[in-house]
Amino acid sequence: MIEAPPLAAGTAAPDFSLTASDGTIVVLADVLRTGGAVLIFYPGNNTPGCDRQLRAVKDEIERYAAAGVVPFGINPAPVDEHRDYAASLGLPFLLLSDPGLRVAKAWHATTPLDDQVFRTVYLVDRDGIIRFAAHGMPDADITLEALEEA
Repeated sequence: MIEAPPLAAGTAAPDFSLTASDGTIVVLADVLRTGGAVLIFYPGNNTPGCDRQLRAVKDEIERYAAAGVVPFGINPAPVDEHRDYAASLGLPFLLLSDPGLRVAKAWHATTPLDDQVFRTVYLVDRDGIIRFAAHGMPDADITLEALEEA
């Protein structure tokens, strides 16, 4: 089976509300009132590929901030696991818990059987429009380039 393509750039971002690694509730619409967001759907905590991807985001956090976007990691792990994982990597951004993959499914970030996260990255501008969407681990250069083109 082939995974579904990500939601298309230029389309409206589906809103969501998820609990973050710090225990707060993150609502995408609220985040977008102050800037854009980078949504990083990743399969699991404490895995080599995911560690590498989230550390890369950490290393580029100043570039994301300068571009006016806030990154968020998203997978179905429980909040306490996210809290411990974020602390172990020293992440300066929140991880969001998506039990049941409700948000991942809405964002076309699940495997064909809808039972696991398929690594997917989105950039949403402050107007709620998806400016970049790709499966895999695109770096900050590729992701932020979409803002310059908007």
